[in-house]
Amino acid sequence: MSAIKNTFLLRLFLLICLPFLVSCEQNIALEIPEGKAKLIVEGHIEQNAPPVVVLTRSVPIFSNFSDKHIEDAFVHNAQVFVSDGSREYALQEYNSDLLPDETLKMLAEQFGLTLRKKSGKLPITLYFYSTPELLGQPGKNYKLRIQTDKEIATASTSIPHLNPLDSLWLKPHPDPKMDTLVALWYRYKDPDTLGNCVRYFTKRNQEPFYPGYFSSVFNDEFASGQPFIDFPLQRGEPKTKKPDFDSYGYFRKGDTITVKWAAIDIAHFRFWQSLESDFGSRGNPFGAPVQIESNIKGGLGIWGGYGVLYYNLIVPE
Repeated sequence: MSAIKNTFLLRLFLLICLPFLVSCEQNIALEIPEGKAKLIVEGHIEQNAPPVVVLTRSVPIFSNFSDKHIEDAFVHNAQVFVSDGSREYALQEYNSDLLPDETLKMLAEQFGLTLRKKSGKLPITLYFYSTPELLGQPGKNYKLRIQTDKEIATASTSIPHLNPLDSLWLKPHPDPKMDTLVALWYRYKDPDTLGNCVRYFTKRNQEPFYPGYFSSVFNDEFASGQPFIDFPLQRGEPKTKKPDFDSYGYFRKGDTITVKWAAIDIAHFRFWQSLESDFGSRGNPFGAPVQIESNIKGGLGIWGGYGVLYYNLIVPE
C-alpha cells in the first residue's frame, strides 16, 4: 500500500502573478477554501491471498500534518464487500496490532513513522478491512462495494494470468571503484496479445518488499510479441527516504535477492504510472500537474489485483 500521507492527498497548485514595472507594493491576503473530504480507497487482492482494503479521507494539503492526522483519517465501521462472481464476501475491520513485525516495518517506512524502541510497534494504530474466507485466483474478476455513512463507492479489477520471466542474472558495476555493487537484469518475452502489464517489487535480505523507487510498472506498448528482450531491474527502495544515488538501484555482494513479479490489469497499471509520474515530478518548477488515475466510482484511489510469481537469487561474495 502506498503512503496515505504522500500518495492520496490532492495536489493544489497556486499561481501567483507578480506585477512588473510597478513602483508600488500591495499586500494581498488569499483565502483558500478547504475542499470537501473525499473517500480514499487503497485496496488489492493478490493470488492465493485475502483482499486488503484501506479506507481514509483526504485532508487539506495546507493543514498542519502529524501522526495523529493519519490515525484520524481512517474510516471506521464501513460496510465493505468483495464479490468473485459467485459469492459476495463481507470484510471485517482489523488493526495493525495483529500484523507481523516485517509488515509493521514496511508500514512505518511507508507512512514515515518511527517504530517504538521497546515494543517494535507503530506509534499510531493503522486500520484495514479483510476476510480470510476469500483468496485471489488468476483469471477471475473481483468487484468491490463500499458503503459508509456518507457515500457508496464501487470498483472492479482482475487478477491476470502472469507471463513468467525467462531468466535473471547479475552484472558488475561499470565503475571498478564500486566493485561491491552489482546490477540485476532480467530477460522477458511478452505475449503477442496487447495490454499485458506488470508491477515489480524487490526484497534484499531481511528487508520488506519495495517497489521500484521512481517506476515499478511496465506495459507492452512497445514490446508486444517481440523476441526476448533484456532490461535492468532496479532495487526497490522506500519512498519516504532519499536514495543514495551512488548506489541507487544496485545490490551488494552477499545479498539474497527476492523478486516479486506481478501481473496487473490496465486500470491498475494506469493508477501506478500516474502516481509515480506525479512522485517523480515533485520539486520540479517546470513540471506539469499530473492527474492521478483511479478506478474507484464514488471516491479516489485504486482497487487492484496481482497475479504473482517469486524469484530468488544470491549475489556471490
